[in-house]
Amino acid sequence: VVIMFALGAGIKWLVERDNDPQSYVDALRRNNAGRWQSASDLADLLRNPRNARLKDDAHLAHELSGILNKEIDEGSFDKNAVELRVYLCHLLGEFHAPDVLDVLVKAASTERDPAEATVRFAAMKGLAVWLSSSATTNPELAKKVMPALLAASKDDQPLLRSTAAFALSAADTKEAVARLERMLVDSYPDVRYNAATMLATHGDASSIDVLVEMLDADQAGALQKEDETQSRRYKRDLILVNALRATKELAHKNGQSDLQPLAVAIERLTGPSLPSDIQVQAKEVLMELNRRRS
Repeated sequence: VVIMFALGAGIKWLVERDNDPQSYVDALRRNNAGRWQSASDLADLLRNPRNARLKDDAHLAHELSGILNKEIDEGSFDKNAVELRVYLCHLLGEFHAPDVLDVLVKAASTERDPAEATVRFAAMKGLAVWLSSSATTNPELAKKVMPALLAASKDDQPLLRSTAAFALSAADTKEAVARLERMLVDSYPDVRYNAATMLATHGDASSIDVLVEMLDADQAGALQKEDETQSRRYKRDLILVNALRATKELAHKNGQSDLQPLAVAIERLTGPSLPSDIQVQAKEVLMELNRRRS
């Protein structure tokens, strides 16, 4: 009986907490090692379509922004403190309220210790998510964060530059597109690949040469740092799938450019040496390109 009562009370507590986001905020304000879990749980709560209204809760966004701002100012490099900042960045990106932008920009621009590189990366992801859902209705706010996006796109860390490509695409300003075009010659494959796929979604034909590079089944340059065979195959397939999707999007958005180089590259992916799902997708995109050409 006691066990059943405790179980029922626990379930009731979880339901009540889900219905009261303030309980997560209160947990985040407590000074304990597990606070990052509350940030993670609240992020999951916001991603649930049933709780979409919470993304417009300006008061909740303001409170969480204040917590992240305080954590940045305190500057602890303890593992749990850094992890908390990472999860708060992910969480704040889910909101539509513009209040979150200043602190996300601050987090994306602050690196006093190598441990904070993960926070900058998370903040840039948060900005990309926010811009993807809100920039079209707030173009001026998109311009406001451009200095941080441009700085990240030129950072020494390739991972940050790669993530900046997503945020620049979401910002969708002339300056952002121009920067993406310059990123097509980045020395790091993942950076130029992300730039190319983002430009393709805008119908920008400058992405064609890098997309052709991505459609090479060998992927020698992009896979040279992968040690295990399984991870090499996974990354190769991921690059090919992304390139095929980007090519299809480019063909849909741009009806004037010559996409024959892409058709030739995709033709090579229809052979039996590649996984069947890659072959199927390649044939579908090839049919789309041939239909478009005819």
